[in-house]
Amino acid sequence: MSRQEHQASKREQRINKEELIGGRQAVFEALRFGNPHRIIIAEAQKGSIIEDITALAGEKAVRIELLSKAEFNSIAGTIPGNQGVAAAVAPFRYLALAEIISLAKSSAKKPFLLMLDHIEDPHNLGAVMRTADAAGLDGLIIPNQRAAAVNATVRKVAAGAAERIPVAMVSNLNQAAGTLKKEGFWLYGAEAGGDREYYHADYSLPLVLVIGSEGKGISRLLRQNCDLLLSIPMPGAAAGSLNVSAAAAVFIYTALSLREGWLS
Repeated sequence: MSRQEHQASKREQRINKEELIGGRQAVFEALRFGNPHRIIIAEAQKGSIIEDITALAGEKAVRIELLSKAEFNSIAGTIPGNQGVAAAVAPFRYLALAEIISLAKSSAKKPFLLMLDHIEDPHNLGAVMRTADAAGLDGLIIPNQRAAAVNATVRKVAAGAAERIPVAMVSNLNQAAGTLKKEGFWLYGAEAGGDREYYHADYSLPLVLVIGSEGKGISRLLRQNCDLLLSIPMPGAAAGSLNVSAAAAVFIYTALSLREGWLS
């Protein structure tokens, strides 16, 4: 192998062990809660968050590469909304279902997990992760096929939440549902025409909230595994249904408000 071929091989190996995320907030949160391999910043980027990124990278001994706009765009220009800043990070680490159950049960509060049934749009997944993280959920469960994975787009939309909230990836959601029920969890499914309105449920139990995919909702077998199906009233009939991330936010914060006693 020639020297040039050897160097190309090393570059390819390095790329396979990392991925680029872009956006100032996403990069800053990756620094706060992780250890990026390096930070790249396009020339002439200014602002307080750039200063914060630079200072924190210095504290954590993370290399910063200042590049011309052309150089930056050749590396990270395809990342939507990169704002002239990107970070090379390790590929997202998923947990096993047993790990996320253990983490949820070790919490000082009643366990609260979110199961996403084949959400395909990475923007929806990122938005749901951000809400789940803000509400303090114990973690998410997603399938490993026919669904969005936690990629650079998801991490950008999640604005740091992907660096904090645990995610389990499973091969079969129905089997995972069965395991969760054996572990004492109750499964509540978000479904149009459900058994009752979402605000009439008991959310004080060890809970897994199941959110269906865009357009198709919860799959039949998983729906049958749910202990209760809950719906959101739609007085404005023309609306049809809420976006997945909006519906998830309604359910998550209703459950949280009742658990925390925010509503009388």
